[in-house]
Amino acid sequence: MKNRKLLLILLLVFFSNCIAQTSSDVYVNLEKDFPDSRYLAAVGEGDSRNEAEKNAMAKLALIFESKIDVNQTLNEHYSEFSDDENSSLTYEAKTTKRTNVESDQKLLNVKYGKHSVDNNGNNYAVAYINRSETAFVYEEKIANNNSSIFAMDNSAEMSDSKIYKYAAYNRASEMMNENIGLMKQLSIISPHTSNFSDQISKYESIYHKKGNVANSIKFVVSNESNKDVVNSLSSLLTSKGFKIAESGDFLITSSMKYEKVNLGRKEIFYNWFVNVELKNAEEEIIFNFEKSSREGGISESAVLARTKYSANESLKMNFMTEFQKYLNSLLGN
Repeated sequence: MKNRKLLLILLLVFFSNCIAQTSSDVYVNLEKDFPDSRYLAAVGEGDSRNEAEKNAMAKLALIFESKIDVNQTLNEHYSEFSDDENSSLTYEAKTTKRTNVESDQKLLNVKYGKHSVDNNGNNYAVAYINRSETAFVYEEKIANNNSSIFAMDNSAEMSDSKIYKYAAYNRASEMMNENIGLMKQLSIISPHTSNFSDQISKYESIYHKKGNVANSIKFVVSNESNKDVVNSLSSLLTSKGFKIAESGDFLITSSMKYEKVNLGRKEIFYNWFVNVELKNAEEEIIFNFEKSSREGGISESAVLARTKYSANESLKMNFMTEFQKYLNSLLGN
């Protein structure tokens, strides 16, 4: 019985030491396990496996200049010893990490290596990209996008409708933006990859066509509309290259209303409503935008001010997103 207990203790110590060695050797063995000629790799640390993998992804994404937020708390401890002849300073540190990965570019084909935990409970993980394998994934994705981009270009060329042309070029622009991001990543993953200058030149031609079409589309904003709405819509549309004119292709009518409501409580509440209608030359409503919500508080003047602000912010934040959906619907999506 004593021998069994002793054996069990020895096994626990052995496995514990193995785990510690594995975690501490992750950094040392990174180049050995993931040689730079074949992989892009990064080691992450955290309080859990999930946090370690997020941290590893964050460090890997830094290679591609992504937006990474690594919140790190460092607990430090210094111990000093001295006598008449010698002195020494010992430094110990324990890091707690919280990682938030935010990137304009999404990495494809990222995988994770073995997970390990050291004696202090720190988790380690490796995020890596196989260069040759992933290069093929990127090249295939770029080629598929190109097929759709040039199909949208041809579709726009064959249409007589200015708004349809813009919708097609706009969709092509989105895919071109995605492809340019993929090309930049691919140049890091596989430095000897193909030169994309010919494709970029074609993209620039489509961007130019989109700008010309946008500049030819004129919106008339009704004078009866709320002044705040008129200003917001004018700013949103001109930022996309459209024109605001006294006569044009589309008429915009809108309303923004604020209504005090009694909810049987001591606080004061206001409902707000925003409505925007887009009509074509035949005065048919082709697009409608509606939003509503409620604000409350103690001071009536403060609540009303917040209500007006919320209504305008909702218009600014959501109108172009909804208009984009309308444009996509013209393309059959």
